[in-house]
Amino acid sequence: MKDAVVIGGGPSGMAAAVRLAEKGYDVAIIERKEELGGILDQCIHDGFGTKIFGTALSGPEFAGSFMERVEKLGISVRLNAYVKSVDAGGGIKKITTVSPEGVDVIKTKSIIYAIGCRERHQFEIKMGGTRPAGVYTAGMVQRLVNLYGILPGRNILIVGGGDVGMIVARHLHLEGAESIMVVFPEEFFAGLPRNAQQCILDFGIPYRPRTIVKEIVGRERVEGAVLVRVDERWNPIPGTEEFYPCDTVVLSVGLIPYAKKLADLGAEIDPRTRGPAVNEFFETTVSGVFAAGNLVQIFDYVDDAVESAYLAAEGVEKFLRGDAKLEKRIIVKAGENVRSLTPHRIEWEDEKPVVAFLRPALEGRAWITVSDGDGQLLKKFFRQYVRPSTLERVEIPREILQDADEVVIDVRGL
Repeated sequence: MKDAVVIGGGPSGMAAAVRLAEKGYDVAIIERKEELGGILDQCIHDGFGTKIFGTALSGPEFAGSFMERVEKLGISVRLNAYVKSVDAGGGIKKITTVSPEGVDVIKTKSIIYAIGCRERHQFEIKMGGTRPAGVYTAGMVQRLVNLYGILPGRNILIVGGGDVGMIVARHLHLEGAESIMVVFPEEFFAGLPRNAQQCILDFGIPYRPRTIVKEIVGRERVEGAVLVRVDERWNPIPGTEEFYPCDTVVLSVGLIPYAKKLADLGAEIDPRTRGPAVNEFFETTVSGVFAAGNLVQIFDYVDDAVESAYLAAEGVEKFLRGDAKLEKRIIVKAGENVRSLTPHRIEWEDEKPVVAFLRPALEGRAWITVSDGDGQLLKKFFRQYVRPSTLERVEIPREILQDADEVVIDVRGL
């Protein structure tokens, strides 16, 4: 009987397991791949760990630091293990796994899901055309180049102006791609400004804003793509179609949490984040089942994803101890100019501030405000500059929430 089982061996899963094991709990990690580390084993650029470790690490270095702690703490790890089913009803939960060693059933008092997210594909963004070889997601390109030393093509079109798309563009440039073009529907890159400068502008990589791919052209192999200009609402502008020759198309068009497994358990799913609805300690609506990392919402930094794992571990500890919950939970709602928000409710009796993560829907100077259900202002946080590409983090003092049945978080531009 385990105190907790973590499903997913990426950075968030390992962080949650390590935090619980350090406090003496019996924890196991289930990972479907042949090794721990998650997506970070293919992210060789630096910038990871600046908040947690105070230094910029590569993805493998960041993951390796947690892998060492997992081993040192003697945490049970099951690799190449597929979770076939989960019975989360009642006090004891049962996880059935299938691995090269056979079928096994693990009993546990609590579960933390940390299974991350997936990349959106071409058919989710209504990209037409055929299905030739040479169409990749950005994650697959990173894996091919960084782990296997394979350059996917020579003349490359990258679709998407977010952080991953920009990082992949720089990497392919340095690896010797003959030509690269980045297209995206926004007016400017949607990722962090530092990545726009360091990955695109510093290397003079061509890009086209307000542009999308109408269709991919090619039979056996990609021969090119039909580009089209779009207006401010991302609607194609008739007559602006143009054929762009290339042999490879790389899609970096967003991430979607792997929330189906939790939905199958009966957990509520937030249509904004497309991840599970959670309380302030990342417990889902299924008692004793927690979630962490990019499964909950897409974090900009792995450090913030790890913080969510630490909060989930603290929630598991409170659950295992049987700590008291509030007589009436407080609903947390996304208000004006808020695209996504966690947590969705406040349920535990605690003295620590509630950590909220939110993605603004505007750009510029702003106040992040916290109000009660009647519109009375409870707290406000000034931000010199907010943008949709940057997730905001605020700490809400619990004492201001004592008389509230619900709170609304808004972002108000100045």
